[in-house]
Order: sequence, then C-alpha cells, then structure tokens
Amino acid sequence: MTRERRASSEALALAAAFVGGACLSLQARFNGTLGEPLSEPLVAAIWSFGSGLALLVLALAVPSLRQGATRLVLSIRAGRLRWWECLGGVLGGAFVAVQTSAVALLGVAVFIVASVGGRALGGLLADHVGAGPKGRTPITPARALAGAFAVVGVGITVSGQHVPGGIAILPALAVIIAGVMTQFQQGLNGRVSARAGSSYATTLQNFLVGVIALVVFAGARVLLGFTQWQWPHDAPWWAWLGAPLGIAFIGLSAWATEHISVLVLGLMGIMGQLVAALVIDLLNPVAREGVDVRTVVGMVVTAAAAAVAARSGGRRATSDARS
Repeated sequence: MTRERRASSEALALAAAFVGGACLSLQARFNGTLGEPLSEPLVAAIWSFGSGLALLVLALAVPSLRQGATRLVLSIRAGRLRWWECLGGVLGGAFVAVQTSAVALLGVAVFIVASVGGRALGGLLADHVGAGPKGRTPITPARALAGAFAVVGVGITVSGQHVPGGIAILPALAVIIAGVMTQFQQGLNGRVSARAGSSYATTLQNFLVGVIALVVFAGARVLLGFTQWQWPHDAPWWAWLGAPLGIAFIGLSAWATEHISVLVLGLMGIMGQLVAALVIDLLNPVAREGVDVRTVVGMVVTAAAAAVAARSGGRRATSDARS
C-alpha cells in the first residue's frame, strides 16, 4: 500500500472510530429509554442485543453478506481464525453486566472516568500484546501520556456531576477491568474482520456471542431470584433504534481497527461519545443548563490526547497479526 493510500485509509478509520463512538453515545440514550419500563437493565440489554441479532440474521438474505459469513466459518474450520478470537462478544457482554450494577453504586461521573481509564489502559495493553490486526505497538511514554490525558479530559468534563456517597473501590476497579476488556474486544473484532474480509460477519458473530453471554448473566440472576424476565411494553418504538446503532458501532470499529491502533480507536471513540453527548444536551433545554466551560475544556483535552496517540507510533507495529 502506498503512503498516500495508507494515509487516506487511516483518515477514514479515524472518522469511522469517531462516528462509532457517537453511535455508542446515542445507543446508550435509546437503551436507557428501552430499559425504563423494566426493573433490570440487563434484561433491556438482552432485548436490544437480541433485536440487533435478528436484523443481522435477516441481512443474511443479501448474497454478498452471506458470503462474508461463510468466509468466517471457513476461516475457523481451516484454522486461519482461532475459536477464541471470536469471543469478543463475551467481553462486551461482561462490560454491560458490570455497567448494570456499577452505575448505581458509583454514580455516572465516576463510572465514566473509571470506564475511560480502563479503555485507555486496555488500548495500551491490547496494542502492546498485538491483540489487534495491526500487530504489536509497544507502550511508549507518548502513548501512555495520551491515555492519561484522555482520563483527565473526561474527568474535567464530568467534574460538575454529583458523586453520591464517595467512591466505592471494588466497583470502580471492576469498571476499570471491564473497560480494559472492551478494548481487547475491539482488537479481536479487528482480527475477525481482517481474516473474514467482512465487517458484517464480525458484527454478526459479535452479536451472537454477546446475546449468549447476556442470557447467561441474566439467567443466573433470574435463577438466584434477583430479577425476572420482562417485556419493555411501555417503551416507545424509537427506543429500539439502539440495536442498529450498536451494529454500526461494532461494524465501524471492526473495520477501523484494521488501519489504526486499538488505543487510537478507543480515544477517537471516546471523543465521538463526548461530542454526541454534548449535541444531545444542547438540544435539550433542561440538560443545556449543565453545559459549561468544563465541558468544552474536557473535550479539548480529550481531543489532544487522541491526536497525540495518533501521531505516536500508530504505524509502528512490530509484527502483523495476519501472519
């Protein structure tokens, strides 16, 4: 690939990561509305993931998409893709499970900062061990500093939010670990997309594995008597749009990881989330009052972190995960 084509692909990948992050922010709002009639947010996540899986299964009627899914199966059978590389959905399901219980214990602000800290650390580690399709990108002072700046930037953005009862250490630690796992999920998804030659196939297997993981998590809670299965009967129709947004996020991220590092993917996604959240708040007369200078400063710091990460060795993979 020529230098010009590589630069063009990386620019498109940065844009895809940003848009994917914006989709994730919107998805959270829609899923929150979907879960309002339910006593268990985890069950709402199952309905959202399940409806997304149904859409992806229906898409198998398109021949080109069906061919991508077939290539994925053949890659697994031929050993070009190992079975554990297709478990990214389990990591995503684990994050949702942790999110379900941790937000109530930590508050939204602390949860967001802990999550971003985990994602920054996870991006560094995933690149360092070569979890993504670009191979290994060692941890350097500049990349570590970019991850730290991202946490500081998001911390500034949410610093005006109320933290109920201080910080609970164990739930915060669980969120950080879950954030690390989501970045390894993105790396694995990039591997699957590169081997199958189809981001659709990656998204399909991710939703399938994710639904299974969520059903197991929620089923255990049902058996233990902590919750019960419910249908979100009072949710508006548009609340179900979280499913296609989730499809867009996974598909865009899987493709982007073939061209940029996992760390840069995560930081650009965080930036997309912040911008989308800001736009949503500005459109809401009540939420608009909470937007102040800290929001803008935090977003600028986060954007600077993403820029530093993108310029600090994103291309210097020491080995190719495709080999």
